[in-house]
Amino acid sequence: MKRFILLLLIAVTWSFQAEASHILGGDIQYKYVGDSTGVTGQYRVKLVIYRQQTGVGLGTAQTVNITSSSCNVSTNLSCTLSQPEFSAASLGAYDCISNTNSTFTPMVNIYIGYVILTQSCNDYVMYWQSCCRPPGITGIVNSASQGFYFEAELNNTLGYNSSPVFLSTPLAYICIGGHINYLQNAHEFDGDSINYELVPAREFAFGTGGVSVPYSAGYTFVNPIHTSTLAPFTLDSKSGNINFIAIQAETSVIALRVNEYRYDSTYLFWEKVGSSNREIQVSVASNCNPIVNQGVKLDQNAPGVSLDAQGRQQVDYNCLDSAVMLHFTLGVECISVSPDGSDFRLTAPNGQPIPIDQLQTFCDVNGETDSLRVKLFKPLSMNGDYYLYSKIGNDGNTLLNKCGKDMNEYDTIILHVTDCVDWVMDVTNVTIDDDINPHVYWDVDSIAFADFAHLFNSFRVWRSDDAGATFNVVTNLSDSSLRDFADYSLGGIDVDAQHYRYRLEAFVNGLSQPLSNVGNSIWLRGDMTDTENIPVVWNHYNVWPTPQYQVEFGRNVTGNPGQYQWEEYNNPITDTFATVSHNSLPPGQYAVRVRTANANRLIDTAYSNWIEFGEPVPPIPPVDSLVVPNVITPNGSGQNDNFIIQGIMSYTTTRHLIIMNRYGHIVYENDQYDNANPWQGRDQSGRLLADGTYFYVLRVKDNPNAISGDTKGSITLLTK
Repeated sequence: MKRFILLLLIAVTWSFQAEASHILGGDIQYKYVGDSTGVTGQYRVKLVIYRQQTGVGLGTAQTVNITSSSCNVSTNLSCTLSQPEFSAASLGAYDCISNTNSTFTPMVNIYIGYVILTQSCNDYVMYWQSCCRPPGITGIVNSASQGFYFEAELNNTLGYNSSPVFLSTPLAYICIGGHINYLQNAHEFDGDSINYELVPAREFAFGTGGVSVPYSAGYTFVNPIHTSTLAPFTLDSKSGNINFIAIQAETSVIALRVNEYRYDSTYLFWEKVGSSNREIQVSVASNCNPIVNQGVKLDQNAPGVSLDAQGRQQVDYNCLDSAVMLHFTLGVECISVSPDGSDFRLTAPNGQPIPIDQLQTFCDVNGETDSLRVKLFKPLSMNGDYYLYSKIGNDGNTLLNKCGKDMNEYDTIILHVTDCVDWVMDVTNVTIDDDINPHVYWDVDSIAFADFAHLFNSFRVWRSDDAGATFNVVTNLSDSSLRDFADYSLGGIDVDAQHYRYRLEAFVNGLSQPLSNVGNSIWLRGDMTDTENIPVVWNHYNVWPTPQYQVEFGRNVTGNPGQYQWEEYNNPITDTFATVSHNSLPPGQYAVRVRTANANRLIDTAYSNWIEFGEPVPPIPPVDSLVVPNVITPNGSGQNDNFIIQGIMSYTTTRHLIIMNRYGHIVYENDQYDNANPWQGRDQSGRLLADGTYFYVLRVKDNPNAISGDTKGSITLLTK
């Protein structure tokens, strides 16, 4: 009887049209607009209603009730249809299941109204209610006889407020087995904190607001869907994401509320200032659309996509492109995309893995993206086919389409690159530096270097000690400007014992480039039995074509080891052997070496090791060490009267002495200081200086080309 009276009273308020509209879901929200309209306390109320197409239309206006018990407010707001009713098919209602598999064909109605609320109240409620729901909702007992109710709350005691606004579509038309991530995306205008909660689906109850609908056995408002134990029905209270895998065909409802909280700086607590409520009808079909069951699929009709002979997608990319675009036939759940890029792997034409920097999504309001941008750490830089294939990412899954079906591992797209400039390197010289160590030089193609210098990683120098049978890495060089390397890992004993082969490798954009040519050093040997007639032989120099060899004879005229004056011996030859003859050589140190020059590049000269013989000239003794006194006492005592610098007279070129007082003023200067005429504590005019500390700077050289530093120190002058 009470139920009958309730329906009768409702019938007085609502028309038969509303009663028979078969409401499927919707939400209500508000926004404070008084600041923009100039009307104090004015709010814009938005009411979104989904109805079954076969039901009676909702008309051009709907009534929203606004109440506040604390302020004794009870008023009605007429909201007007803001645009013609339209089919929810345009919002993706049938992306997962066929409309022939669904009992329901939703239509969308959006109503807008404006209300002025000037009283400060903490319990405003804006609600809409109607009768009735459509039949066939398995989660609700006798659904056709149940009404519909949803609301928004407003507490304006902490200032004007706008409710959270739902952006995502309140539609859930899905199929069994899909791992659903259903994002309840709400936007908060005022910077307040929000959270999400599940609430019972409600119907109207005259005079008391909404009450919970009667749920069928096995259904509750926190478990409104029959789900897999591997992915039970859950709501993330922070993000609003609903996650589950449905396991049976059914129709039910999800009701939730997003609450917003504002910090009360007076009483130091978070106070609820508003909420929005929505209800969603969920239809789970036994079968998905065929394309859905294929999982995430790349769109073969995307720009530039073609198929290779094996049916794999292929896209042409330009050299130095650093991003790859993927387009999908069906939206992908953004939450299933691992931002670190681990959902995909890329290999270069040489098979080397290429690191992926990140995946960029273009998520819509429903948390779905129709494409991905694959950003690479470094751009494509090698001609050939790159392979981009899917895999399980660090988030534990491959990509999921909007219906929860996953992407097959190893789905592949080929990136075809043909316009890169090959990185060409040439070994241009291998010479022996002063009979000590090999020195290798190389060139890089200038065009390639100009294009790829910013992607350079390193040069790798390889050396063979066994005539080219094996090569080992000598060093890695990270300076892109380098064009030579002195191999100090070898010494004079080594270069006198054999020749060495070198080649270069460059790493650009993390990829190994083609190896350079091989260049070998010149190894000179000779029979020293008769030093007046020395037969010498050397290996062929292979760095440049048709080399000519010049034998050189060296005389040590300084007596210092390794210092020779070289002269050419006879004319250049193409043979790799010769006899060096000198009769009646005076005692001394001598050497023989071979050099060759590149006819096309006169600046390139390669030298062999040296063959040394004879007796070394005794070395010239070094100049004396300097000993500078730190005190003089020019008092006529005969001790320390003069500033005598031991060893200075062995420096014949420069003996420059400056003496300054503590203020930096020069009191004495002599550019050819001589101990025979020493400083005696007097200034340039001959006046005796006051006792105290003075400072000197001494610069000496033993020959015009010598380089020496300054000797600096202090002197204490005592005259008493």
